[in-house]
Amino acid sequence: MVFQMNSKGEKAGINRKKSLFFWLVVFLAALFVMVGPYVLDRYTVNILIRSFLYAVAVLTVDVLWGYTGILTFGQSAFFGIGAYAAGLMFTHIGFGPGEALVAIILGVGVAMAVAWLVGWVSFWHRATPFYVAVITLVLPIIVVQLLYSNPQKLTGSSSGLVGFPSFFLSVEGWFWIAGGLVIIFTTIAWQFVNSNFGKVLIAIRENEDRCLYLGINTTRIKTGLLMAGAAIAAIAGYCYAGFTVVVAPEIAGFVFGTELVIY
Repeated sequence: MVFQMNSKGEKAGINRKKSLFFWLVVFLAALFVMVGPYVLDRYTVNILIRSFLYAVAVLTVDVLWGYTGILTFGQSAFFGIGAYAAGLMFTHIGFGPGEALVAIILGVGVAMAVAWLVGWVSFWHRATPFYVAVITLVLPIIVVQLLYSNPQKLTGSSSGLVGFPSFFLSVEGWFWIAGGLVIIFTTIAWQFVNSNFGKVLIAIRENEDRCLYLGINTTRIKTGLLMAGAAIAAIAGYCYAGFTVVVAPEIAGFVFGTELVIY
């Protein structure tokens, strides 16, 4: 009994130290984001803004693959959906607070709907991880072909959409927004994977059959997680379009999806 109490106390102490270390990293990251635009040159700031937005999409791959065992190449498609939601809205409808709000709602909504469809196709009973990887690899190819096959003046075809009106923000403002998104979503993800639900994700990765035997609806959990990841990637794509004022099919393609896995 004493040994068990000591073991629990040691575990609680380790968890507290991990938590303190994480929040220290969050504080240092926030400090860097705050002062970064003033101590870095303009070129580096521009590169880091894009890198921060890519990192948000990479974070979703990390949770899906690293914790749940879902190897996905499709996050680029959701990133592209968010970006094209902004590009199409601002190019053909115009830019304003209402249009910006509608664009992000549509981008996130469409991305989540597509993710639900992918989950419905991929996570049927006894579907292998290889099958899921193939489905998510095909998704970016389909999205890119849809972008190519639309009338040129609508999606810009292979040239994409360029120079549309966007948010009147300074480079510093975009740096704070992109860096803030990384910090916020990383904090949420860290809390999520270290919760009891995070243990369920690891259990699904290690032995899904045993989870099914225990009554855990793994299909619903994996589909919901894929939809959440799609929404986050779409938000990153939306911000990417707003900052660069350029959207092209490449950001929704399978090459970029593979790069996100590598990152």
